[in-house]
Amino acid sequence: MKCKRVVWFCVLGAYFVLLLCKPRLASEVTLARLSFFVRTVFPSLFVSMCLSGMLVTSPIVQVLYRFPFGVECTVFALGVLCGFPVGARSALLLYQNGQITKKRAEFLCGFANLASLPFLIGVVGSTLFEDMMLGMRLAGLQAVCALAAGVVLYLVLRPDCCGISAAPSGGQSVSASVANSAHTMLELGGMIVFFGVGADIITRLTDISGVPAVVLQGFLEFSSGCAGASAYGGTVGVILATLSVGFSGLCVFSQVASVTKGVLSMRPYVAGKLIQTALMGAFAVLTNV
Repeated sequence: MKCKRVVWFCVLGAYFVLLLCKPRLASEVTLARLSFFVRTVFPSLFVSMCLSGMLVTSPIVQVLYRFPFGVECTVFALGVLCGFPVGARSALLLYQNGQITKKRAEFLCGFANLASLPFLIGVVGSTLFEDMMLGMRLAGLQAVCALAAGVVLYLVLRPDCCGISAAPSGGQSVSASVANSAHTMLELGGMIVFFGVGADIITRLTDISGVPAVVLQGFLEFSSGCAGASAYGGTVGVILATLSVGFSGLCVFSQVASVTKGVLSMRPYVAGKLIQTALMGAFAVLTNV
């Protein structure tokens, strides 16, 4: 644990020194990342996050929870439609409401926290690769591989996935959902800018290009990895984008940790993402998505 803290301190210190030595570059890439968040991420996610907070605890939706695996199917659907970090946030809400166990909430985080359908089709497919069908194929592949990862996690964790009753509170109010979602969006925006700026500065200062640059970008922040993959182009670009979507980047890992607030363990989520990345990468290599 002490060694881990030392390494983390050194990484943060090096990052800080880079910002001090290259203030103009830091300002440029920070504005670019902030613009990306405001113009792309916030409009596509904020309303969905507000609605998901109300839907996941609403009495009508919770009728589905009475069936075995009803919670899993509902949260997974919200994760597919709404994107990061709705799946993790929904799992935490259900746990905090006393409706599911901690192990079940961690199991949900392991496979239900995904890139949104609108983002994959609209941004990655139509905008970056100029191929809407590619975005649709990526969305389908992500869903299938996430479910496969969920099966593996279920066999390992053995959570109780029986039906549950509705929460005594009867759901989350509009004002509470909007306030919580706004706070979460600020945290997500900070994460996206922080990791995106780090990736941009490293690639520019080291002159890393080609596949290593795209891999680094995707490792830190998945939307940057997808953008770099589209610029690289060709079959390799599609494979790199698929890996970026599957892994989701350290930025999303930090988002999940921020949303779950240390209440839920990150181990099932990390394991699920590694399984999902391996499956998506293998399928992309074998079939070119």
